[in-house]
Amino acid sequence: MANKPDGGSPVQVTASNGVTWTRRPGGSSTATQLLEALSISTRMYTDVEFLWNWWEEDRHSREESRVWAILEEWENGADRREQTAEEIDAFVQRWNEEQDAKHEAEKKQRAELVVQSYDKDRASARLQLLRKEADAAFFQHVADKPANTAQREDAERRVAKSRTEAEELRERVGDPEDVLDERGYLPAERRKQHLGEHMRYWRYPMLRELRKHNRRRFTTLLNMPVPDVERMCSECQAPAEWHEYDISLCLFRSRPAEGSQAETLSRLIPGWWERCHASTAYQIGHGWGVPHALPDFTAEQWQAMLPPLLRSTFAPKPIKKKPAQPKPQPLATVPPGPIAEVMAKLQELQAKYPTAEVRQGSRGRWDLWPAKE
Repeated sequence: MANKPDGGSPVQVTASNGVTWTRRPGGSSTATQLLEALSISTRMYTDVEFLWNWWEEDRHSREESRVWAILEEWENGADRREQTAEEIDAFVQRWNEEQDAKHEAEKKQRAELVVQSYDKDRASARLQLLRKEADAAFFQHVADKPANTAQREDAERRVAKSRTEAEELRERVGDPEDVLDERGYLPAERRKQHLGEHMRYWRYPMLRELRKHNRRRFTTLLNMPVPDVERMCSECQAPAEWHEYDISLCLFRSRPAEGSQAETLSRLIPGWWERCHASTAYQIGHGWGVPHALPDFTAEQWQAMLPPLLRSTFAPKPIKKKPAQPKPQPLATVPPGPIAEVMAKLQELQAKYPTAEVRQGSRGRWDLWPAKE
């Protein structure tokens, strides 16, 4: 495509920020492709909704190469002089120093917020509130599809109790959204960070693994829509709804310090340390038995009440293998021997299997097989 398709003015387009781009001589990309490339270049690093299905290992580098190939065909009047190695090093050093300064300033600001506003008791009560809300939701799921009357009545009692306790905690906490954590971050800030971590450090690796070994589960997870950031958990990398089913996603929690109280508890209560603090703790209670366990509640019932995505991802039914087909066997076998004995045996078998075929078997034997259709 010529740069001047009509022999007149060069191809130009004005971007949304008001910058005018002119296609270089010999360029072949269209104005539409340029605008798309500009949009992608600003979204390909931070826009979770845009990046949600960029799970292939080379997807980002492929898109980056494609975008820059288009941008190289256009100019916007900016200085394109090739920089020297010294200029590049100076730029990198300046940029690193600026980022370090921003990081230190934010760190100081967060520390000041903690001193001014962090309330350990209030933060702990907020986590208890979230856990009670998850408990209420869990028991409501059970009450909606109970195994029997006794289970439904027990689940309904626990729903009411959990909701009452949640309301009492809400009065103590106030607005849960303005409760700082010990690092000076608000719940909304943590949710945004956790959504990106969910995508990059759980969704991408999970899709890559499932693609190799389980296409059915791969397709289910691939079709998972992007969670609204407001619906993410502020304490772990899972959507908050998952906690209603006692499913957590604590991707970066290290093991408790050896000899600590937490380490002792993690040994005494399997699953306690790995569980998000905002998740229902029913599975732990169930492990202790009566009176903590719901009557007749089973792993199969828990699996059945999961939404399709969670069931496919965390509790898939085993893939049924086709039974092995039995190896075909001959109708009869005539061992090697004197010709008279072999002929006599074949005549006897001919009367029994008149349409059979005689084929040479192993070790000098003769095998009779059903005739081929």
